[in-house]
Amino acid sequence: MYRVMKVLNNNGVLVYDMEREEEAILLGSGIGFGKHINERFEDAKSAKRYAIVDREEKKRTGRQVLSGMDPIFLELAGRIVETARQELGELNPNIMIPLADHIAVAVERMHSGILLKNPFQSDIRVLYPEEYRVAEHSRKLVQDMTGCTLCEDEVGYIALHIRAGRMDEKLGEAIQIVSLIRNVVQRVEEAMRISLDPHSFMFERFMAHLRYLIVQIRDEEPVRLDMDEYARTQFPEMYRLASEICSQIGAELGKRVPREAIGHLAIHMERLRS
Repeated sequence: MYRVMKVLNNNGVLVYDMEREEEAILLGSGIGFGKHINERFEDAKSAKRYAIVDREEKKRTGRQVLSGMDPIFLELAGRIVETARQELGELNPNIMIPLADHIAVAVERMHSGILLKNPFQSDIRVLYPEEYRVAEHSRKLVQDMTGCTLCEDEVGYIALHIRAGRMDEKLGEAIQIVSLIRNVVQRVEEAMRISLDPHSFMFERFMAHLRYLIVQIRDEEPVRLDMDEYARTQFPEMYRLASEICSQIGAELGKRVPREAIGHLAIHMERLRS
């Protein structure tokens, strides 16, 4: 049983889920038509349900969360989440509200002629190609529903929101990983005096390894294959650099870096050099 708290528009309604004892948003064709505050209803099978109370929103009510937000952005974000779910599989639907908020602000910026530079744009495209593809599709949805064409930098941020939902992590965690990877790549290029081709297969493979390595360290997962001794004796220069980089990663994440991770990173860097 649901109790109406606020009618957003004909296709959206803020409700109190009496069974789960929490606030939620229901989005669906005609779900809000003719409904009134405090009205109770049960049939919502055709609507998509999104919980309000989650993580940072725990101390805020649904009305506070949605205050001042045009409902069209909730519809938009809901469509993007459903597209991502169809394309990529299960993801946390509660990214919908922060995604809607981000798109609303992005559209306002674009109308004001303010372009927010995304320093990780090229990295996001390489690291998360599936999420980026969905984000590019979402740009057309934004244009169709608001008349605003988002810039490429905003597509990268939407891809990060989708990635966060797919991995069930906070957006800040997704940004932290991309930032760490960017810093490591710059460190490697400077130390090895090379410029990596962002379109090459070698670069993509190296980025994928860094992403996996950082997540392993963050989540304290064991590195099962021990190549440490081999890397230390065969590639001492790369091993020293890998050791320094792993110390940097560990300090940034506040985690202990397993010895085996250093050997793996050294081998991948040696492949780049050769």
